[in-house]
Amino acid sequence: MLAGAAQPELSGPGLAARPVALTVVLLIATLLLAFVAAACGGGEDDRDAVREAAATGRPPSASEVRLVVSRDFGGGVLRDLVVPAGKGTDALRVLAENAEVDTGYGGQFVSGIDGLQSSFGGGDAANAADWFYWVDGVMGDVGAADWKLRGGETVWWDYHRWADAMMVPLALHAFPRPYTGGQLAVTSSDEVGGLAAWAEANGLEPAERRPLAAKPPDGGLVLATAAEAAATPWLLELLDASHSGVEMIDASDGTLRLRAPGDSTQTRADAAAQGVTNQEDPDRPFLIVLGATTADLEAFLPRLTAADLSAAVGLALVDGALVRLPWLGE
Repeated sequence: MLAGAAQPELSGPGLAARPVALTVVLLIATLLLAFVAAACGGGEDDRDAVREAAATGRPPSASEVRLVVSRDFGGGVLRDLVVPAGKGTDALRVLAENAEVDTGYGGQFVSGIDGLQSSFGGGDAANAADWFYWVDGVMGDVGAADWKLRGGETVWWDYHRWADAMMVPLALHAFPRPYTGGQLAVTSSDEVGGLAAWAEANGLEPAERRPLAAKPPDGGLVLATAAEAAATPWLLELLDASHSGVEMIDASDGTLRLRAPGDSTQTRADAAAQGVTNQEDPDRPFLIVLGATTADLEAFLPRLTAADLSAAVGLALVDGALVRLPWLGE
C-alpha cells in the first residue's frame, strides 16, 4: 500500500494476476499503509445523486462496481452501494465520490471515512485502528488511487484495529469471487453431500475430487473435518499465520476452534471457512471449509452464500449461529 507503488498488470480471471506474496505484504505493512489520494470529480450534489440512484446489497453487474464500507471486519456496515463503473475509475475515486473522505500525511493517507478517523500514532497504541481495503478478496497492495477498477468488482473498506489483524491478504467479501472464471479444484477425503448443489447455486464449477491425503493441491476448495485437518500437515500449514496473515482457525488437536487475534483465547466452532492466498499461483487461491464432523461440514456448506459472506473475511458456525472471522473473542 505504499504511495506511488507500481500497479500490477491485470489479466485473467480470479485474482487478476496480482502475484503478491504474503511476506511482501507484511513488509509493506511495516512501512505504514499509505493510500494515495486521488482528485475526485463532481460536487456534493453529484455525490448525493449517485447515492440515491445506487442499488445496495447485491453483487455488481459487468458495468458496475460495488462499494462496501464497514468497521470491525464487517460487524457494522456503514455503506453498501452499487454504482456505474465508469472509465478510469479506481478504488479511491469510487470511495471519495460516495463517502466523505479525509486524508493525512500531505494527502498520502486515508485518515477518515464519514468521520471515522484513523487513531494510528495516538496515545493508545494497543488500540490503534485504521482503514484497510480489498478488491474482490485481495487486500490492497498499492495506493488506492493506483488500483484501477473494472466492472463487476467489489471494493471493501473496513476500519479495524491493527492488533486484531494487521494484514489479511485474502477475504471472502466478494464471494463467489475470486473462485470463479474456471474449474474449481476440490480436495477432500470423501464425497461431501450437497457440494454439487452448492456449487451450482453460487456459479462455481467443481473439478473432479482429489484425495486429501495426496500432496498439497494447487489451490481451490479444500473440505475436511477437524480430525482430518489435524492429520494433514500441509492443511495446518495453510491455516498458519505465515500463509493466512493471521491465525483464525485452529484444528491442530483434532477439534475445531476459533482463535482471537493476538490472544490465546479460543472458542469451539461447529464449522468455519476462510480464504488463503496461494503463494505459488495467486490466480488459484484456496477456500478452506472445515467442520467439527462430516455432518457439521455438510450442514455448513449451503450457508456459504454471497449474502452471508458480504463484507466478511471468513465465516464460522458457533452454536448454530454464524459469526464473522477473525473472531474477536466476544
